[in-house]
Amino acid sequence: MISDLIVFQKTYDFLLWVKPTVQRFAKVHKYSLGAELERETVQLLRQIIRANMYKTEKRERIAECFVNYETIKIFVRLGKDYKLLSGKQYEFAAVQLNEIGRLLGGWYKKF
Repeated sequence: MISDLIVFQKTYDFLLWVKPTVQRFAKVHKYSLGAELERETVQLLRQIIRANMYKTEKRERIAECFVNYETIKIFVRLGKDYKLLSGKQYEFAAVQLNEIGRLLGGWYKKF
């Protein structure tokens, strides 16, 4: 079951944090950077589900997750640089993303 995957749960939890955080972005960024950050996070969840479902080419599917993961990291960094995220918010996001990256890497090495 997908909800048993720790990387899925951590990404889901990150999405739960992203949604209300983006709602507090300035209007000019909420519908651009904020929307892209949400979209990439949802896409990462989709990629994790796909990777988990496939019996073959699992390693390639997991590798596709890294594109979304790296994009999310860039969007979070932009959020910090645009001063949309406080230091604490950025630190929280960085810790969460670091853990997601570590879990994706471990999953990738497994196959």
